[in-house]
Amino acid sequence: MVPVLLTIVEICCLLRIMNLDPDKNRRILVIDDNPAIHEDFRKILAASKTQSADFSEVEAALFADLPPPVQRETPKFQVDSAFQGQEGLDLIEKSLEENHPYAMAFVDVRMPPGWDGVETTAKIWQKYPDLQVVICTAYSDYSWEQMLNKLGYSDRLVILKKPFDTIEVVQLAIAMTEKWRLFQQAKLRLDELERMVCERTSELRSTNVELVTANEQLQIATEKTQKMAEGVLVASKVKSEFLANMSHEIRTPMNGVIGLVNLLVETDLTPEQREFANTIKLSADSLLSIINDILDFSKIEAGKLIIEKVEFDLEGSVKNAIGLMLPRAREKGLELNYSINPGVPVRLVGDPSRLRQILLNLLSNAVKFTEKGKVFLEIAPSGGAEQEIRLHFSVHDTGMGMSEEVRRILFQSFTQADASTTRRFGGTGLGLAICRKLVELMGGSISVTSCVGKGSSFRFDLPFVCRRLVEPANGPVAKPDDSSANHAARVSSVSTNLSILLAEDNKINQMVAVKQLKSLGWAKVDVVETGVQAVKAWRQGHYDLILMDCQMPEMDGYQAVQLIRESEKSQNLPHTRIIALTAHAMQGDRELCLAAGMDDYLSKPISSAELKAAIGKFVPEMNDAQVQIPNTQIRSG
Repeated sequence: MVPVLLTIVEICCLLRIMNLDPDKNRRILVIDDNPAIHEDFRKILAASKTQSADFSEVEAALFADLPPPVQRETPKFQVDSAFQGQEGLDLIEKSLEENHPYAMAFVDVRMPPGWDGVETTAKIWQKYPDLQVVICTAYSDYSWEQMLNKLGYSDRLVILKKPFDTIEVVQLAIAMTEKWRLFQQAKLRLDELERMVCERTSELRSTNVELVTANEQLQIATEKTQKMAEGVLVASKVKSEFLANMSHEIRTPMNGVIGLVNLLVETDLTPEQREFANTIKLSADSLLSIINDILDFSKIEAGKLIIEKVEFDLEGSVKNAIGLMLPRAREKGLELNYSINPGVPVRLVGDPSRLRQILLNLLSNAVKFTEKGKVFLEIAPSGGAEQEIRLHFSVHDTGMGMSEEVRRILFQSFTQADASTTRRFGGTGLGLAICRKLVELMGGSISVTSCVGKGSSFRFDLPFVCRRLVEPANGPVAKPDDSSANHAARVSSVSTNLSILLAEDNKINQMVAVKQLKSLGWAKVDVVETGVQAVKAWRQGHYDLILMDCQMPEMDGYQAVQLIRESEKSQNLPHTRIIALTAHAMQGDRELCLAAGMDDYLSKPISSAELKAAIGKFVPEMNDAQVQIPNTQIRSG
């Protein structure tokens, strides 16, 4: 029998017959229950020949010294869509029947009510084990170990965190389809080798060389993919370090600005001077709000924001949010009220700081976009069983309202109604996007209804664990007397013999803290500038409380606290209360302070009310000084 030798041309023809031409097959399947995700993938992979840069303008603002991103030509992919796992499997089987298989698939983890992404991948691999898969997830549904237990170890699997970066998607698509191409080449040649080994003994050497080359190319592609993943991790670390440093460097001077202007408005000023001081305060508060929005958004995008589970007083959190919005509402002549349904528990378990952040953002927007009328917050139960309850929050206003077109994009990042809104009202366009992400992270959902010229209603539901149900009231609680109201919440002073040591290296922040403490009733405050001086002062004198800055020369606050705690333990000394005062406000900074031995944590800029509340945890007399919230109507039903 004469051996049949296939030429290069014949092999290429065979590839084309099987629709496996690596230069032609850039077919990608997207399996996701969200239609918007499919549109995003098409825009990234199919609509343009140039590399996208969704956040180029934001990156240019943060990293102004870096050169602009270079636009490079990228391959154009064929992108098909499936909205459930079963539909995706059907398309895979159809493509195999037509000898036009997919090279890779982007698979979402959550796709209710059918299979999730891991189940879908397992079923697809049973039919088509060659498919390269990128698991897309915004949640920690499965750990890497759990995925390996369900799918087995595979070099065909990559994890992509949502929201994904445009460049990362393009790079993954190029790398994974190239990897599939090389694998198909190697697989085809292996099959040919097994079939023709007896006929082509003389060609075995050259075939093996080709196989080695293909394997080397496959290894190179795999190493490139791993290096890209490592590069993403390095970039994420650099970004986190930059944001942490930026937060510290901005918050340190902001503490001086806000602290001094707050003290200034409490002094005797002329009307014009008071107007100037209030304008400075408003501008500083606006700047701090923008800084907080950017940092919160970055933490959420990086998946580093943790939702707490602590017991708290719901009505206290609501009163706090309402009280902060009252001065602005009063200036515009707006009525600002709230009601809590009698079925709502008194004590809940959840994240009070994030709930307060959501309420403040929605109330602030309502007041901002309402020229006359009222803003009303309503809280009522919307379901639950036993110790769990789901609460429905509604913020209604009689403001300018918005069109359906605006509502569709309202919760997107960096988005406002239009350019005129930005010019007139300012803002980053991140507030509502952060609210949506926070609500979703807490297990809820948020929506809006609105009519142009008639107002808007923002609604969101959140689950909580309840501790004790509130007793039904006999009637509405009386509204506080408006005649005694100020334009801001007042903090009463308390005189005490408490001895305080302040460790702070910044001269301006020293002055701010000392004056804040004096305004709260403490005349005796000792000040040091380094951690070494703080430890020495503590050893020489007795202090009831230490306010410790974390970043100081010679020895930082963490080391100073550790030395104090070690001395207390070794010498059997009483525990000294230590509160951290720090410009670090990133996720984990509070835990770092508590782990070092501090009793509490305050991030700069620090208001007199926050300082008073923190000290009040350790000084019983402080609990008698209440914060008054004027012009607030509390209804029980």
